[in-house]
Amino acid sequence: MSASGSLELRGISKSFGQARILDSVSFSARESELLVLCGPPASGKSTLARIICGFELPDAGQIFVHGKDITEESPGNREIGYVPQSFALFPHYSVRDNIAYPLRLQKVPGKKVEEQVAFIADMLKISSLMEKRVDQISGGQKQRVALARGLVKSCSLYVLDDPLVGLDFKLREQLVLDLRSLQKELDVGFLYLTSDPLEPLMLADGVAVLDNGLMSDVDTPVNAYLRPRTIAMAKALGFPKMNVMDATVDGARNLVQSGLFTARIRMPEPLLSQTQVKVAIRPESIRLEALDGAVEVEADVRLVEDLGADAVIHVETPVGLVTVCHPSSAYKSNYGNRDHLRLWIHPRDIRVYASETGEVLNCLIGDLTDE
Repeated sequence: MSASGSLELRGISKSFGQARILDSVSFSARESELLVLCGPPASGKSTLARIICGFELPDAGQIFVHGKDITEESPGNREIGYVPQSFALFPHYSVRDNIAYPLRLQKVPGKKVEEQVAFIADMLKISSLMEKRVDQISGGQKQRVALARGLVKSCSLYVLDDPLVGLDFKLREQLVLDLRSLQKELDVGFLYLTSDPLEPLMLADGVAVLDNGLMSDVDTPVNAYLRPRTIAMAKALGFPKMNVMDATVDGARNLVQSGLFTARIRMPEPLLSQTQVKVAIRPESIRLEALDGAVEVEADVRLVEDLGADAVIHVETPVGLVTVCHPSSAYKSNYGNRDHLRLWIHPRDIRVYASETGEVLNCLIGDLTDE
């Protein structure tokens, strides 16, 4: 990575006893980029955050910030701000003293402390709380104070470890917007770690997925959502989750066959006559109306979740439960509360992945067929 990049990890590995937590994790983030690293709980995100910040040492690998190797540096010398999952605030301190604490540890002059505390408090809309004790404010306000304390130091990189976990949806939504504005205002790199399926799409310049200690490539949010490179990325992003099902590639006849559809397929290299794969399709890409080139699928409705603007429809198909998502008005106007649906799947909406590696296969899918 060039010196202009804010963060680069090369082959970071970490084990605790016999448990392999991180397995040769490598990625880089550009200058002033908000990179979101997502993944399920216990995927190694917090361990990676602690290694980057210097609270844990890796078993192998190197960490670079702005081109400088900081792998052996102490936490205090890394110039990295850290916001943990838990508030970790001092309940007997005022909001002001909690925010100022990291600066006072660094022996920053008093006037500079006041200026930086006032700036970050204003950005996070907590200036009116400064004289209150932490045990006198709400959970959402405590989260803002924790964010302010982690971001108050002037750093070249900030690591935020699932900072909004446990907050209600409306509060999380507002804080996501505030964090995005704050990152642009500070004009520095943010590494934001989360298990939430929507935060990466709302926040990120770049998205990567950590799953079972393994790291996907960094991609744009649009590509990560519409054209995920791995099964892990497909499952990690978006709500409702992408439908994933088993299928078989018939190399002799150039077909991919699942219990739901059969499609013509062209591969850059010949596959075995019968190769197990995974196929995936987004819930909103399964159509409620006929479309040229699409195949019709019969399904029985098991559950409809009316979310107001959208309806999430869980249907029973020959391959088990499949999720469909469409505007509530479209579902109600076409189908009402009927127990049976006709659905359509178009080949351009299908992704094919190798079963063993979970990586996308660079195939071209032609028309769907009844063969």
